[in-house]
This record gives sequence, C-alpha cells and structure tokens, in this order.
Amino acid sequence: MNLSINSKRAYLLAAMLGAFLALSFTATPVFAQQAVASAVGNSQSLTITSSGVYNETAFGNATASFSIISTSGNSTFNLTGGNATTLMAVTGIANNNFSIVTGNPTKDTNSSTFSINSGANSTFDIVQNNFNGTVFFNIIGGTHCFLNASSIGSVSSTVFNAVLGTNSTYDIASQLTGNLTAINIIS
Repeated sequence: MNLSINSKRAYLLAAMLGAFLALSFTATPVFAQQAVASAVGNSQSLTITSSGVYNETAFGNATASFSIISTSGNSTFNLTGGNATTLMAVTGIANNNFSIVTGNPTKDTNSSTFSINSGANSTFDIVQNNFNGTVFFNIIGGTHCFLNASSIGSVSSTVFNAVLGTNSTYDIASQLTGNLTAINIIS
C-alpha cells in the first residue's frame, strides 16, 4: 500500500510540474508580459499586442530614442529618461498608466522629450529630476484621465503641452525654475 501512495504522489508531482512548465511556455500573453529595453546611443522600436508592464530606460551620454505602439489597453509604462537627449514616443489604446521619471540628474544634461498618446481612463504620473537641460511633455489623453507632475527639488526648463478629454484632471506641482518654462493644458 505504501508503494501506491508514493506512486500517486509521484504522479501528482509530475502532473503539477508538467502543468507549470506548460503554462510558463504558453500562457505569457495571458499573464502580465514585461518588456525591458535600454537604449544607450541608439533607438528601440516596440509594437505591443498584449497588456502588461513595460520598462523603458535611457541612460548614457548619447541620444537614445524609443517608439512604442500598444494595440491593447490596461498596460503600465515605466519611462525613464537619460542623462543626455532622450526621445520617447508611446501610443496606447486606453486604461494605461504612465510612470515617467525625466532623467538621471547626476551628470550632463537631461534634455528629454516625452510624446504620449493614450485613450480614456489613463494616468500620467511624472516625477521631474531634470536639474539641467530642458524637458518637453506632449501628452494627449482621452476622457477621465489624470495628469500629475511633481519634482525632486527645483527643476530646469520644462514645457507641458497637454490635451486631455472631458472629465479629466491635472495637478502640476513641479518646482519649475528654468528660463524656458511653459504650461499649456486643455481639458
């Protein structure tokens, strides 16, 4: 009898392991998918077809650019600019969360452009640390969106250009001190 219990246990463990391995290879689109890209002195282009968490980071002393097109909603985009010129263009459908950190303040300039287009119910959460250089935000959001900007201390030149749909709100709490500073938000 002891042999059959151990055999059942072995079969159960083998079945569970097989199911786990099958899911790990076949269920990636069902679970949150994560794309991690890092551009240093080059360009990255992504087309995303499933919801998930996506991290795009640009660190380096050269220009880096990202172009991301998401054909699904309900995604989170963590965007971090570098310590040189960074260009990030992201287009999503709706219900997306954008977490943006403008750059690496430890050296060089933090001149970055973030061009983001997303549909209804999206959130744009920006933390500025561009103590030098100029940062541009071009944001288009659908209805019921939220744009929030804050900073870690005083930041250099910043240009906000945002068009948000009806019933959207925004809060710009960054400590803007640069010579080239403009805020143009339509909601």
